[in-house]
Amino acid sequence: MHSFRFVLVSALALAACEQQRSRLEEAQPHAAPVEQPATATATAPATATAPATATAPSEAMTASPPDDLSGTVKETMNSGGYTYARVDHGGTSVWVAGPETTLAVGTKLGAMHGSLMTGFRSDTLKRTFDQIYFIDSFAIAPGGASPNPHGAPAAVATTTEKLAPAPGGTSVADVFAHKAALSGKPVIVRGKVVKLNNEILGRNWLHLQDGTGETGTNDLLVTTQASAKLGDVVVVRGKVSLDRDFGAGYRYPVLVEDATISSESGSASNAAPAH
Repeated sequence: MHSFRFVLVSALALAACEQQRSRLEEAQPHAAPVEQPATATATAPATATAPATATAPSEAMTASPPDDLSGTVKETMNSGGYTYARVDHGGTSVWVAGPETTLAVGTKLGAMHGSLMTGFRSDTLKRTFDQIYFIDSFAIAPGGASPNPHGAPAAVATTTEKLAPAPGGTSVADVFAHKAALSGKPVIVRGKVVKLNNEILGRNWLHLQDGTGETGTNDLLVTTQASAKLGDVVVVRGKVSLDRDFGAGYRYPVLVEDATISSESGSASNAAPAH
């Protein structure tokens, strides 16, 4: 009997504990599940593309105006492989430059187009052009070449005075007679200046005669940077050239180029004339 009571009391106590535990669990609030915050994926901002760096040209260049660049040459010079010409274009002076070409003052140029350069500095000329047009080539208008101021040898006055060759030199007639053998070689010639044209195509042009030869072989053309006077007796030293065509009507079968001059009259100078 006593054992039965102990078992019954233990059972009732255990039941009471279980009931109490259940009440406590029901009374405790359920915690809401904690949501894990979404992992934010950092998106890198788009890389801004830097604008391309514009490289400024050394000279400002624009296309030539619709109007062409025709006109009459008023001034010309060669330098650095280019020919520079000041052209009278309808009463306006325009500078143009192109491949080295033989031009003369008075030459008429046809329609040309080029690229305008502003503030162009020519180191060889040591000069700055406010505006200048660079062209592919000079267009000499039909019949636009200036008249050849030298004329044919027959048109040159003939001197009757016969002069002996300079020491180590040759006569005018012998230059013509042996022109093929003398081509490209230096010669020394004494003669009298019977015609003179200064500062044409960047040169001075002398016609020498020594009383030898006939019409067509008695007048020797000489180009030089030196100066002389009409009627001077001079000794020239230069290179023989054949069939030289300078353009603009300047064409010669025989001439002596780049000569130095010594005058027996005392008036020649090898200094280049002032420009």
